[in-house]
Amino acid sequence: MHQKIVSTLKSAGRDTPYTADANETDPRYLGYGVRAPRMKQLIAQWLPDFRQLDDQSRVALAHKLIESGYGEQKTVALTLLNLSINYFQPEKFDLVDEFIRKQHGWSKIDAYTGSFLKSLLDLFPDEILALTRAWSTDPELWLRRASVVLFTRSVARSGEHIDHALGLCDLLKHDGEDLVQKGVGWCLKDHLRFDKPRIKDYVVNLRQQGVPATITSYALRNLAKAERQAIISHGKL
Repeated sequence: MHQKIVSTLKSAGRDTPYTADANETDPRYLGYGVRAPRMKQLIAQWLPDFRQLDDQSRVALAHKLIESGYGEQKTVALTLLNLSINYFQPEKFDLVDEFIRKQHGWSKIDAYTGSFLKSLLDLFPDEILALTRAWSTDPELWLRRASVVLFTRSVARSGEHIDHALGLCDLLKHDGEDLVQKGVGWCLKDHLRFDKPRIKDYVVNLRQQGVPATITSYALRNLAKAERQAIISHGKL
């Protein structure tokens, strides 16, 4: 099955990569150039076979695909991992760390946090919170991005982990990597919908501390212009 997947992905690739791959700057990120709609078709085609595998076989196949370095293979691996979410009990979180550590690009980090890690957070909040805290200070920029991007979208809307999320923002607010800064801004932007007064005050405080403008601009991007300008003016040094 592994050989079939790789062979099909190679033949489906094009000379010009699709948008997500074109924007990936990490030289470790490899791609065949398979466009997103075609990837969805292929995964839907393989899904019945994936469902027939036991958890151990799915995870072993996912491991091989992730090891390849190719974004398309990692996308297929994510489907396999999501099918076997109950396999990942806390004693196997070293494998979770390994899988996320090998996602060398924002598109894959965002995909893995939005489904695989989000499901694990729901099942094992204490352990995943501890893992994200460790990732927030890791030398690998993609782990630092993963640590905070997990707390966007539906996780932010729930408001359940806002204190932890803001703690991560504190740890990452002076990070020098643009894609980590954007991750912090994204986290704040999505939490702004849950607790606007608290996040507005937090962003004002960040501006007064002189954090990168990328963070605060991203955090406020969905506000009306007048409200955004008022916060920016209030936060001037």
